[in-house]
Amino acid sequence: MFIKYSTLTTFLILLACSGVAESAPRTEQRTPVPHCPAATIVEKYRPLQCKDSSSPLFQASPNDILRLEIIADFAHINKEIYSETGGDSAIILYEDQKGEKQILPAFIIDRGHSRRDFCEWVPLRIVFETPETESVLKQSLQGRSPSEKNLVPLYNKLKMIRKSTPLDKGHPRKENLFSRLGDDIKLVTHCGKSSWKRVGGETREEQEERLLQEYYIYQVLDQMHSVTLKTRLAEITYRNPEGNILLTRKAFFREPRSRLAKRCGMSKRPYPGVESKGIDELSWFQLQLYNEFVYFKDYGRDGRNINMLYREDGKVFVGPYDFDLSGIIVPDYRPNSASLEENLQHYFKSWIEYHAGDEMAAVQIFFLVARKNAMRKVLEESLLSEKKKKHLLSWFDSYMSVLEQSVETNRRLMPALFSELEQHISQ
Repeated sequence: MFIKYSTLTTFLILLACSGVAESAPRTEQRTPVPHCPAATIVEKYRPLQCKDSSSPLFQASPNDILRLEIIADFAHINKEIYSETGGDSAIILYEDQKGEKQILPAFIIDRGHSRRDFCEWVPLRIVFETPETESVLKQSLQGRSPSEKNLVPLYNKLKMIRKSTPLDKGHPRKENLFSRLGDDIKLVTHCGKSSWKRVGGETREEQEERLLQEYYIYQVLDQMHSVTLKTRLAEITYRNPEGNILLTRKAFFREPRSRLAKRCGMSKRPYPGVESKGIDELSWFQLQLYNEFVYFKDYGRDGRNINMLYREDGKVFVGPYDFDLSGIIVPDYRPNSASLEENLQHYFKSWIEYHAGDEMAAVQIFFLVARKNAMRKVLEESLLSEKKKKHLLSWFDSYMSVLEQSVETNRRLMPALFSELEQHISQ
C-alpha cells in the first residue's frame, strides 16, 4: 500500500536504494543513503498514506458537534478503580444523519492512567451492547420515539437485563452512526477540577479550552491523511440514574486503533508466525517529525503514547496520539520543560537543521509543508476562544516557518529531487 512497484526495473532500483538510515542523535554521523533517481526517492520516503474512515461517525467537518445525552451511574464510574468488570450500563441518546432520535445501549468503563488518578471526570470506553438487547429496548418504547423522557425506563430495563446476564464482550454496530468501528470506542472527556495542576482546570472555560486544544492538534495532523487517529467533537449531557442532568460538557470520540490499522492496510496485532522486523525507520522518523512539530515529547520506542501497527512482512509502523500534555498546552510538564518559543529556538530549529540534506527528512518535511493551508484553516475556523486561537496560530506559524526554511535549504541542496516533488504535488 505504501510503496508500489510498477515494473521489475523499479523494484530493482528500490532494492538497491533500500537502506533507510535511522535518525541518529545530532552528535553522530548518519549513514549515507545510496543515490537513487528522484522519482524513486519521492516514492520511497513520502508520508505513509491511509484510507479515509468508513464509519459515519467520522464523516464530519472539524467543527461539526455531535450532541448526545448519556444516562449512567457516573458517580460510580468516576470513582471506580479500573476493572474490566467495573463500570455501568448506559443508554446513549443521539440524532442520526437524518436528524432522528436514536438510542445506543452500552456498557461504560473508566480508562486512562494519570487522568483516572487526578480528575473528577475520567476518560471513558463505550462498549456496544448486543443487537438483541437494543431490539428489546426499542420494542419497549411501543412505537414512541426515543427522547429524554424515556431514558430512565430504558436504563432501568437495561440494568435488569444485565443483572442476570452480564455483558461478556462488545458487539459491532451495523447501520447506525457508530457502525464500522468495532465493538467499542474511546471517549476523551473534560477532566474537571484536578489535584494535579497540569490537567483539568479551575473553571469550565479552562477545562473546555484544554480539551479543544488537544482535539484540534488531532485535527491538524489529520490533514496529512496518514497514521493519525480520527476524532469527532461532541457535546454530552450527562444524567444520573434518576434522569437528573449532572452537567453538559465538550468531549471527543477517538478512533479505535483496530480501525486505524485497517485503514492503513495493517493489523493492530502481530501476525501469527511472522518474525518481527522492528519499527520501520521511515515510520519512526515520520512519528518524530509530527510529534516534534506539535511539541509532544512524552513518547518512546517502548510503545509509550504511540499506536503500533503491524504489517504482514513483520514491519511495525507507528502513529502519534494522546496530546493532552503537549507543550502547546502544558509547556511546564516535565518532558517539555520549556515555553513554545524556548523549545523552538533551542531544540526544534536545531533538530530540523540537523536533517538538512537528508533525503528522507526532505521529502517528509516537504509534504508536511504542502498541507500548510489545510492545517492552518482548521485552527482559523476552530471553536477555541480568541485568546487560545491566537496562541495555537502563533505556535503553528512559528514552527511552520522553520519547516518552510528547511524546504528552501533542501531545495538548494537537492534541486532535482525538489523538481520531482513539485511535479508530484501539481498532479
